[in-house]
Amino acid sequence: MPSEREPGVPVVGRAARAAATRQQIVGTAQRLFAARGYQATSLQAIADELGLTKAAVYYHFRTKAQILQASLDPAVEEMAVLLDELAAMPSRQERLDAFGVGWVDFLVRHRELGTMLLHDPEIRAASIYAESDGRRRRILRVLFGSSPTPAERMAYVMCVWMLEGLGELSDLPDDELRAALLLTARGLLAVPGTESGEG
Repeated sequence: MPSEREPGVPVVGRAARAAATRQQIVGTAQRLFAARGYQATSLQAIADELGLTKAAVYYHFRTKAQILQASLDPAVEEMAVLLDELAAMPSRQERLDAFGVGWVDFLVRHRELGTMLLHDPEIRAASIYAESDGRRRRILRVLFGSSPTPAERMAYVMCVWMLEGLGELSDLPDDELRAALLLTARGLLAVPGTESGEG
């Protein structure tokens, strides 16, 4: 790994290499978290897997918790973008359809997160699974209007729980996983009252 003052290397080149190394660390850590568990994965284990020294990993991330957060941040940002897109759609049915497809696509892209959640309370606590009340209320309002029914609230909760259930479908290839999840999501979101009025 180059030092911050390595001669002859443009600043942009160093920054790009540092970003690439960070991403490699995050990707490797995520695979190890899924395979071994968060607690059983040390910074040294991540470094060994990458062929780096522990000091090189420490240069980018001071703690394992920082690596975990970096692995979860893109997923949180994706969901924020999806929610903004849904909020701009005029009809409730359109929002529900788009949420079902967007959520399933998210789950397939982040299928390792489901395996991590299945076994690790630390990861569960840090993830989008542990939603804030404000975020949950906003999603329910966007999907179902200002007064969601108990059935609509439960439909949303069950959709969120699909994330944890991904670990049970780890044997499926992406296309089969997506088809199964989409069928499930559409069934959950076909709750009474979703086609009558805008709430």
